Amino acid sequence: MDVGMKKLTVLKSKFLWIAGLVALGLLISVSLFAKKTKTPVLRFGMITDVHYAARDHFKERYYNQSLRKLSEFINVMNKEKVDFIVELGDFKDQDAVPNEANTLGYLTDVEAVFHQFKGPTYHVLGNHDMDGITKTQFLERVENTGIAKDKNYYSFNQKGFHFIVLDGNYTADEKDYNKDNYTGVLSYIPAREVEWLKEDLKSNQLPAIVFIHQLLDDSKGMKRSAQNAPEVRKIMEDSGKVLCVFQGHVNSEKYSMINNIHYYSFISTVFGSGLKHNSYVIVDVFKKGTMKINGYREASSLKLLSH
Repeated sequence: MDVGMKKLTVLKSKFLWIAGLVALGLLISVSLFAKKTKTPVLRFGMITDVHYAARDHFKERYYNQSLRKLSEFINVMNKEKVDFIVELGDFKDQDAVPNEANTLGYLTDVEAVFHQFKGPTYHVLGNHDMDGITKTQFLERVENTGIAKDKNYYSFNQKGFHFIVLDGNYTADEKDYNKDNYTGVLSYIPAREVEWLKEDLKSNQLPAIVFIHQLLDDSKGMKRSAQNAPEVRKIMEDSGKVLCVFQGHVNSEKYSMINNIHYYSFISTVFGSGLKHNSYVIVDVFKKGTMKINGYREASSLKLLSH
């Protein structure tokens, strides 16, 4: 099935384009942009909030349709021959009445589809990845290419760019989210992970792109944000290396720029019935750090200029 990219409406496209330019203090023509960014250095695919479970839908969440939506994503990524794929958390879900064996089975099933991609695959932990199971149980059953099984935050390099995966699934007292404490709890990034991020950016000389489930561009007190997001943003800003942060969790297209770093989140896979309500993207990364987000189905397309 040939799945076309969704184009922004004229109004939305103009708003996001101008917003990016104003934030950067740049004005260039679309034709000039196209000439300078003809061939990307690398391409990667992203999908978020798959929430797979073999259960009936609840409100707008169609859990049992997520495998079909994920399979479409994988088929497109293989056809496009992207360099790697990443899912931004809430990969699986659980029954209305939690059953650990079933939850682990849903994780096994969704991971099997994810690994039909013919290339490197990466996971970001989301809060629902610990519903019904522990963080350790989740990590034991997924594969992040070239990364040790026990690593819930990590980094890797691809074609001259550095990619960082963060885990915001901790309580205020720095305990892991698990099946007993993941609901109604605000997200934090623990001190040891913050220090790791600082050292990782310090030791790396490449431009960096960050993946996380919870938001980093909202202020303290926002329920869907890491509560120490300002501290994390300061580390990224001070490094001068971070180009963009990609986020899930909120089921909405959300773009902002804070101190020369782009922040972008997009629509959840689980929301809406049928493939027409699927949502995923391919990100083209160009030599100087400019990125083009190519949206499929309900996801929109967007150009992010380098700073």
